[in-house]
Amino acid sequence: MTILLAPMEGLLDFVLRDILTRAGGIDRCVSEFIRITDQLLPERVFTRIVPELHTGGRTLAGVPVRAQLLGSDPVCLAENAARLAGLGPAGIDLNFGCPAKVVNRHGGGAALLDEPDAIAAIVTAVRRAVPAHVPVSAKMRLGYSDDSRAVECALAIAGGGADELV
Repeated sequence: MTILLAPMEGLLDFVLRDILTRAGGIDRCVSEFIRITDQLLPERVFTRIVPELHTGGRTLAGVPVRAQLLGSDPVCLAENAARLAGLGPAGIDLNFGCPAKVVNRHGGGAALLDEPDAIAAIVTAVRRAVPAHVPVSAKMRLGYSDDSRAVECALAIAGGGADELV
């Protein structure tokens, strides 16, 4: 069994990832989300949120860290994913699970679970934008307004080329 240290904005950050991975028992971490809106972010934004990019995409204990992106624009997400991939994360994770109202109001996070075609477009664009050796995963929950499209969303993620669904 693989144990993932899941992100939670405002709680899990570089310091806590460092402490928990030094304690042991964690196989992989995912960073808190990097919000992507309408522009290509400078490298310093990625390294501020995911300082492990300075240490080969790993915590100081050597545990791999995937950087998580959150947004709704496939082109902008793909451009940022390509830049991020060049910084050496252990992978890129896409956030389709955040239930925060401020995120959902802008069409990101769990709100995308009502739009499987949009999810497929995002995953496809990101997968094409990053090198094949960089894993792409996606985080989702069962649903946003209801859970009737959960399987459809999971299939959209898989069909878009994600390596894992978490």
